[in-house]
Amino acid sequence: MSLEWPQNIEVQKGNIDISNLSYDFCDDELINTYYEQKSLEIADRDKWLEENQENLLQSKDRIAKAVQDGLIANDNPETIWQFQSDRAKKGKEKIVEIKKELERKIEQIKIDVTKRLSEFLPNWKSENATVTFTMNDKADFCVDRNEITVDLGRLLGNEDFVEKVTEGITHEVFHIWMKEKNKWSDSNQDNESDEALKYQIVFRTIDEGLAVLVSGQSLSEHHEQEGRDYQKYITESFEFFREFLAQNNRAELEKMNEQEFKNMGHFYVVGNEIAKTVLRQIGVEKFRKLIEDCRLNPGKILDEYESVCNNNPELISIRKEK
Repeated sequence: MSLEWPQNIEVQKGNIDISNLSYDFCDDELINTYYEQKSLEIADRDKWLEENQENLLQSKDRIAKAVQDGLIANDNPETIWQFQSDRAKKGKEKIVEIKKELERKIEQIKIDVTKRLSEFLPNWKSENATVTFTMNDKADFCVDRNEITVDLGRLLGNEDFVEKVTEGITHEVFHIWMKEKNKWSDSNQDNESDEALKYQIVFRTIDEGLAVLVSGQSLSEHHEQEGRDYQKYITESFEFFREFLAQNNRAELEKMNEQEFKNMGHFYVVGNEIAKTVLRQIGVEKFRKLIEDCRLNPGKILDEYESVCNNNPELISIRKEK
């Protein structure tokens, strides 16, 4: 996404240097091995259906949307198994094609990632970091310190997988920038005080919402593809976030931290709606400075959002019920 600004306003952009970001692609043999294993796992229909009962139940909205879109004939578990079986057989060749196309276009992807970051970030040069394209069911664009993992398998079915990769890498590089001054790891959660955990959930909410904005991703498209009414989902998301702000029970805080970020969920939506609203209100130059301040104090953008809400009753406040 490249934002369109009024022609009479010159927008200062940051000088972003991500030349230290390297890109590695797995070899074709790893893809072959992955799909051979996948075919073996799914070959026994009855075993697969038994092992995936809970997953199918949790995915009922997504399955209903797939039926509506004509991707599968019905929502019978056997039909879904057949779809997955066919996908495993045909996926290998398609993944190899996707990988080769990304290798051809990687230089343009680098340029586009830089452009998107420069819209919002101040001057910045990244430290050494790696983007690895591989087969990993547990990594749908994720970053661990300075290592970004892209699961090639998640790109199947995307009409514009180059755009998805550009968005995803921009999102994860933004996280690297954001966390330079605010260290957070889920593995340290048990050692955090209740107050520190709550602060870090706020940080994560703002971090994810801003990353979605900067990258050009669309949460409305994502959730509508999951079969949700996005406007209702926004309202529901703010309700959950208000509950979080009022919550002091440790177990409930940990549960929210685990659940509300899944699948770009409620707290992604809150962070993104806050970011978009504040950007429209204060303009990109002040917004750029605000983002930088949020690396140390994410509460600043919450305060800015609430001040906007005070003058716009149609907006959903995060600190008071209507």
